[in-house]
Amino acid sequence: MRKTIVFFISSILFQSCFSYKAVENKTSQYEIGKSYRVHQGKKSKIIRIDNKTDSTLVVWSDFNTETISTDSFSKVEKRKFSIIKTVLLPVTIMATVVLFFAISFSN
Repeated sequence: MRKTIVFFISSILFQSCFSYKAVENKTSQYEIGKSYRVHQGKKSKIIRIDNKTDSTLVVWSDFNTETISTDSFSKVEKRKFSIIKTVLLPVTIMATVVLFFAISFSN
């Protein structure tokens, strides 16, 4: 029973409430204070915009402040709050587990 409760709690707590939506790689599209996932070749990282100029961004990433050229990004995705991931996914997981318990103990 204890393992079941731990499973329920971990399935709710470790859900991501955010998803990422692709945006154009234009300096005017970036909003200061917002988070983005940027791809540079095969590497990707999550950044937060602190300041911007015509061709560079001052970002906070991996506990460091960096200045990055926007030309080096191959793909840019903006972080967006996802109500489906926040509410629907944990509820579906719990309902499925409860259904399996009800079926297994019904005999």
